[in-house]
Amino acid sequence: MPDPHPTLFKALSSRSRTRILHFLSEHEELSVDELTQLVKLAGPTVSRHLQVLRMLDLVKVRVDAQNRFYSLNEEQLLRRLGAFLEYVGIQTRITAEEQ
Repeated sequence: MPDPHPTLFKALSSRSRTRILHFLSEHEELSVDELTQLVKLAGPTVSRHLQVLRMLDLVKVRVDAQNRFYSLNEEQLLRRLGAFLEYVGIQTRITAEEQ
């Protein structure tokens, strides 16, 4: 099975995608139009970034009529980051230090 960590960090290496995640963390959910205004990018560009984040399950989408509303999948983001920390041995050290 391929190492999933490079895919995650490649997605997170985009300043636009990290800004999208940041704004989603500050709001319960946002539409593409709202995200477009916040990150100051064109709608199709925001949609492409959201597609990458959706493929990694880092954002959730709710469809309401013709609108799509996005929210941060915080559990998945924390799980993936935690898996990376465990992979490199940091999580084990943190746990040991807390005891």
